[in-house]
Parts: sequence; C-alpha cells; structure tokens
Amino acid sequence: MGKPNIRLNPLVDSVRNRVLLNKAVEILLSCALLLPEALHKGKGRRPYDYRLVLVLCILRILLRKTYADYETEMRSDKRLMEMLHIDKLPSKSTINDYASQFSLTFLSEFNKKLIESWVKKPVDLLLDASGIRLVGRSIWFCLRTRQKIRKKDCDKIHIAVSLCSLLIVNFRISNSKRNDSPFLRKLLQPVHWLGLVIVDKGYSNKTNAEFVWIKKGAFFSPFKSNARPSGFTPWKKLFDLWQVLGSICTGIYNQRSKVEAVFSALKNRYGDQLYSTRWYMRRREMAMRFIAYNVRIIVGIQIAREKNVPLWVRA
Repeated sequence: MGKPNIRLNPLVDSVRNRVLLNKAVEILLSCALLLPEALHKGKGRRPYDYRLVLVLCILRILLRKTYADYETEMRSDKRLMEMLHIDKLPSKSTINDYASQFSLTFLSEFNKKLIESWVKKPVDLLLDASGIRLVGRSIWFCLRTRQKIRKKDCDKIHIAVSLCSLLIVNFRISNSKRNDSPFLRKLLQPVHWLGLVIVDKGYSNKTNAEFVWIKKGAFFSPFKSNARPSGFTPWKKLFDLWQVLGSICTGIYNQRSKVEAVFSALKNRYGDQLYSTRWYMRRREMAMRFIAYNVRIIVGIQIAREKNVPLWVRA
C-alpha cells in the first residue's frame, strides 16, 4: 500500500470529532428505520429491535470500542439511550449474537442505502484490493505429516470508491488466493450508470473493458506489455486511445492513487488485522468497518458544506 497524497481537511476533522456521535446516530437511524420491522411470534420476552442493534454494532466499531469497552462505557451512556429512545441497552453478548446474524449481503445492501443520496450519478469509481491480517493464523505443525504448514495469514478486501467523495460504494471480501480481475464485474454489477472507472493493470483485460462499456462507462487502465488488441471492439479503441493520447490518459489514471487514502484511513483508524476465529465473523466485522468509514465521511461532507470548505486537501 502506497502513501496517500490527499487527506481530510483539518478544519473539517476538528469539528467532526466533537459532533461525531450525534450525527452518526442520526445518519444510521435514518437508514436503519427504513428496514422492515421484525415480527414477534410466540410467547416470551420480546427481542430487541434488530435495527437498533445494528446501529449499536456499527457505533461500537465507529468509536473503536471492544466488546468489553461497550459493556463498561457505551451500555451505560444515557446519551445513546435518549437518541435511540430505549430504556436499557443490550449486553455485549446480545450485540455479538446479533452481529453474527447480519449477513454480508444484508450489510452490503444497508451500505448502498446509506450512501445512495451522497454519490453523484453517473458515478466515477476507483477500484483496488488490499490485504487485512488475520491474527492467530501462521505456521503450525502437522502431526500427520510431521511438517510445518504455512497458512495464508490474510484476507483480501476489494472496494469500489467514489472518485469525488471517496465513499466506499461497494465491497467484497475474499481469501488471499483470489485474483483481482473478476471482482471488477462483481463490484460494478449493482451500478447502472458508470462514469470513469480507473483501475490498475490487475483488472486490465478485454472482458472488464467491455463490461464497463455496456454500462456506459469509460475504462481507464494501463495496458499490459503482452496486450495485442484487434478488431473493432471497445478494447481495441481504448488501446488506440492510449497510443495517441497517452499523456492525457496517464493523467486521468494517476487519480487512482486516491484509493490509497481510503485504505490508509481504514487501517490507521480501525487497525489492519481481524481477531475473530470464524471466517464469516471476520468478514462481517470488516463489512461493518466499511460502513463505519462511510458514516465518518458523510459526517465530514455535511460539515464541509456547512463551513463551505473543501473536504479533501493535499497531504
């Protein structure tokens, strides 16, 4: 991961730290309450509203609290009780149980609703992938073969980021062996109207270029040294464009470096490792980190508009 060349405006960041909790709860509730209410069947104690528990799960990550911190600090916070209109907050075990039930598909759809009104159409996207460490997976000794086995100690996160706001529009999480190229189509599938799509050579191929072309987008990626396009395909037209206007295309492509600011913010703020022992819990935790990051950016956009200052500045 390279060094980002932009950062959040310090004027926005200083204000955001003071109002983060109130604005984050307001943003999350406005989206969560649009979800259908769960029906309570049978007798027994009425369960917590899963929509409020979802807000608490994301807030725990947003405020960088462990489950122990949640139990000692957040659960007794009267401000949260007033904002959520609830007399008693659920325990840490309840929060953990609910978090294990939120699927990646559900969290992805929630993220789309969250950012829907904050992303301009057509959307210009930056795509990239990075690794996230898994604690506790390293070299171990196999008794059967009497050899040391090295397991892959990271997962790979694939994100599509809006060029103008650096909001995470879509995401996927895979194991470290997966190739990056097929994830372009998975990330862009829900987007109906594309603008610029800027990616590195790992995504550069004819299939991806034609997929972006069908969605009325402009595919910008350097060509590999062995690329030999032919015919009258979009792939060949892009190749000719890079041959004739190489400096202009390179200037557009260089904006891809902004995606490094997103990875830097994610890893510096929430850490570069996952601690859950179960793979699905690790990926759900990472998905909630994406949502928490988007909430922080949305709060920053609101403050930047109120103060009439730019959201991003040179690093």
